[in-house]
Amino acid sequence: MALKARGLGIWALPLLFIFFLGTLPLSGKKITSSASLGLTVDSRGVLIRNGTPYRGVGVNYYDAFLRTLRSPDDVSYGEGFAQLGAHGIPFARIAAGGYTGKDLRLYLTEREAYFQKLDAVIQSAEKSNVGLIASVFWSIAAVSEAVHEPRERWGDGQSETRKFMRRYTHDVVSRYAHSPAIWGWEFSCELSLPFNLRPGQGRSDRRLTYETFRSAALDFAQVVRKIDSHRMLVTGNSIPRANAYHNAAGGRGTDTEAQFAHILLRDNPGPYNPICIHASPGDVGPRFADRRVSYQELLQTCVRIGRSSGKAVYLEEFIPTPRRPGARGGMSDKEHFVNELGAIAASGIPLASVWVYDRKLVPDRSNLTFTNERSYMLQMITDLNRRWRGQK
Repeated sequence: MALKARGLGIWALPLLFIFFLGTLPLSGKKITSSASLGLTVDSRGVLIRNGTPYRGVGVNYYDAFLRTLRSPDDVSYGEGFAQLGAHGIPFARIAAGGYTGKDLRLYLTEREAYFQKLDAVIQSAEKSNVGLIASVFWSIAAVSEAVHEPRERWGDGQSETRKFMRRYTHDVVSRYAHSPAIWGWEFSCELSLPFNLRPGQGRSDRRLTYETFRSAALDFAQVVRKIDSHRMLVTGNSIPRANAYHNAAGGRGTDTEAQFAHILLRDNPGPYNPICIHASPGDVGPRFADRRVSYQELLQTCVRIGRSSGKAVYLEEFIPTPRRPGARGGMSDKEHFVNELGAIAASGIPLASVWVYDRKLVPDRSNLTFTNERSYMLQMITDLNRRWRGQK
């Protein structure tokens, strides 16, 4: 195994050390079963927490860790978690790694200092009784940049990319496997979007084949399962495009419901349960070649497909405020959100999280806080969780 040292500077020795460790057997105290730790899915495809079926709506707290990783004095995530806990919003999905190669520099040079920052985030969630769905490689580009390999090397089990992936996964999962804050582990975010695009579609620097994703995702799952065989695993994938099946076959046209089901299950393989989707009302459009559906019907279709395969469904991202005003269909933001949340509740989806909460690093029109003009949306989520907790 040859490693190019050019451009690594002070990173070179830590990288070499990590790559050497990546060739060693992984170890760690294994979590086999614990009803009090996180979420799992039973053999019927029912989402379970503390031994009973579970429904809940949380938030995407994307940059809770990234903000303090980039600005050590920024510990504002603590107040963010405290507000979630006080309002009974049960969980948050966070990026548990870097977004760029630069974000991983501290991990490569001072690993314990890096984890002390992540420790503080996890402990803050624990203190506030907020569960976490940890997206370990939200941006796969961060790893590619850190090890100086192209994106396609994610598909090579012997690449430096994959060695890094296995080591970082082991470090994170083994460190936090016994934390009551961790509800589930996620591989990445929306890697399915570029699958099987036709020439000229999408950005060339973000292309990824399904085969590359599957190879890396199953490797990630294997590392996690050696340590934690209990908590749910999610891919982080989006809902399939309306023509994904046709694109995969080299053709054109809108997929039927059966073809949609094939791709939905393909994109959430093997141990990944629940099925992960990202979908909002504005994304529906012409969906099935054999029938048209509403947003609620689309979600219900996903639930039905999941149940037929023994899998639950997690609506991991839904956008509260359409980016295009016309997508509201003449409704106000509040009316649109009332309808959206109502469709989610009626669909039978057991788990959902709104995009996005308390985002600090980048302005976002969908940003929700308890003090901005969209605070009522968080209150509606609080009320829905309270109603669900009151159900048997």
